[in-house]
Amino acid sequence: MIWMIEKFKTRLYIKEITYDVDVPIQIEIEYRLKGERVDAGSISKKVHYNRPLLIKEVRSRTAEELDHIVDQHVKYAIRRHLSSRGHVFDEE
Repeated sequence: MIWMIEKFKTRLYIKEITYDVDVPIQIEIEYRLKGERVDAGSISKKVHYNRPLLIKEVRSRTAEELDHIVDQHVKYAIRRHLSSRGHVFDEE
C-alpha cells in the first residue's frame, strides 16, 4: 500500500444564453493505492478555481447551484483521471 499525491487540471464549460463560460480548475488529490485499487475512503482533494469570477459571470444560477456543478465536475474529473492511470476506483 502506498500513498499517492497528484495534481491535474480540468476545464468546466457552462453555457449561458448569449455566451459560454470556461472555468479552468486545478485539482490536487491524495489517496491510498493498494495494487491497482484506490481506497475510495482515503481520497482527499483540494480544488482551486476562481469562484468569485464564476459567480459574477454566470448570473443565471445561484452560488449554491454553481458550487454543486463544480463539485459534480470535480468528482467526474477525479474518476476519469484515476481511470486513465489504470486504477480501479470503487465509490463508497
